Amino acid sequence: MENDHYGDELTLRLSGIADITALDDDLALTTFMRDLVTRIGMTVIAGPLVATEGGPPEKAGKSAVVILAESHAAVHTYPHLREVFVNVFSCKPFREADVLAEFRRLVGGFEITEHTLRRRGEEWPRDPVAAGSLWSARRIGA
Repeated sequence: MENDHYGDELTLRLSGIADITALDDDLALTTFMRDLVTRIGMTVIAGPLVATEGGPPEKAGKSAVVILAESHAAVHTYPHLREVFVNVFSCKPFREADVLAEFRRLVGGFEITEHTLRRRGEEWPRDPVAAGSLWSARRIGA
């Protein structure tokens, strides 16, 4: 059934990144985020925004996020560790293979060391009025 959940959330940990050059490059990450959301058929409403996290090499890297009409996409890079964390959440269906293909274009090879694809909001009504009522009821009961 097509409307039996709100959306899909893909989370990935990509390790053993072949080419880490783009992982520490604001312009490359900005372009990548635009290319990624275009490929998966989403609509940008804000961003991409890229920020730098300093500190010890094992914690240093970049975070890039784009707010979508359909939800959001974010990546967190750790060049020193040759790793990337990925989160794509959307109420519009997308193909995981397209997300992975864009990462291959960005960094070449990698290994998927963590992977989750979850159906989100299975109990959440798609009707806005019903969803608002459920949200209000849960908030009052919290």
